[in-house]
Amino acid sequence: MQNRKYITVSELNFYLNRIIDAEELLHDIYLMGEVSGVNTVKGNLYCTLKDEDAAIQVCCFGVEKTYLPETGERVLMFGTPDYYVKSGRMSFVAKRIEPFGRGKMFLELELLRKKLEAEGLFSESHKKTMPAFVFELGVVTSKDGAVIKDICSTVRKYNRIINITVIDTAVQGKNAPAEIVKALQLADMCGFDAVILARGGGSYEDLMPFNSEEVVRALYEMNTFVISAVGHETDFTLADFAADMRSLTPTAAAEAVTFDTDQLKKDILKDIAAAGKSLKTAIGEMRLGTVNLVGRVTYTAGEMLSRLSKKVSETLAKAKGGIERTLSAKERALDGVLSKLDALNPVNLLKAGYMRAERGGKPVSGSGDVSVGDKISLYASFGKIEATVDEIKLNPGGKA
Repeated sequence: MQNRKYITVSELNFYLNRIIDAEELLHDIYLMGEVSGVNTVKGNLYCTLKDEDAAIQVCCFGVEKTYLPETGERVLMFGTPDYYVKSGRMSFVAKRIEPFGRGKMFLELELLRKKLEAEGLFSESHKKTMPAFVFELGVVTSKDGAVIKDICSTVRKYNRIINITVIDTAVQGKNAPAEIVKALQLADMCGFDAVILARGGGSYEDLMPFNSEEVVRALYEMNTFVISAVGHETDFTLADFAADMRSLTPTAAAEAVTFDTDQLKKDILKDIAAAGKSLKTAIGEMRLGTVNLVGRVTYTAGEMLSRLSKKVSETLAKAKGGIERTLSAKERALDGVLSKLDALNPVNLLKAGYMRAERGGKPVSGSGDVSVGDKISLYASFGKIEATVDEIKLNPGGKA
């Protein structure tokens, strides 16, 4: 082993670096490819340039002096390849960048977007409204990523009663679209109030599962309100268009579905106090209205009673006058009758010297009622006389 010839990693990387530097054909060349994973730091551009079969890391110092490409754009980069000895990494140092057109991946994605949009899968009329209060929250993401931790910590900062259920799925790679579809379908059957589809930031390629047609259709068919929270603020995927709502980040999605329980308590107590104050005011107004109404009724009733009393008094006075006049007339008529009766009173006749004759208890009204020898009784004012009929004499022209 000790007699074998060998070189160190540092020596190998050094030799590779010297070979590349010595190759004049590689100096100041134009390199064409599709840009992905664009990131600018302190004025320097870092990205990946690729074609269908290969990719290389690119850096461009002072990118403000040249053209700044977008992810998915095809460009020409003028520069020189560089082999970094320390890490053994090949990269391309671009001095100038020129736009060359959209890349194949971008064009395919744009065609898919237009197709799905024409079918109505991004229609605003299809989107559901987020519930006022979310108590059961489903999160479709990788259980091992930092995203679920951010969502949980954000929710718990304001709310301790929301139940958070994680449905684990791959969020990048070849099998990710199929797994995401299954996870979304499962979430839709769990009865959640809302679902968040989430993953953190990544390269253009890392986010491609969320641009897949099957994921878009799964989102469109969901009955549960769903938020797409994929990548960073500048990242857009077709899932964002198909979901009911798009959030800039997973943290923003968590804030959107969370309600502050402490603030809710304060709001409820404030509303109760306001309602109590309004009720107290209403009762006061009703009491005042009742007092005024009673006063008006009492006054009106008094006026009515006064008028009725006066009318009754007048009616009684009229009735009294009529009755008195009637009684006076009746009294006068009665006095006349009594005078007549007094004049015809037998007692008065007896007092005048007349007598009443009876035979056998029956009155004697004519000569035919008695015969000579009959005993008769004579009644006078002073008493009774018993007598015997000795003779019957008729007046001239008189009858028995």
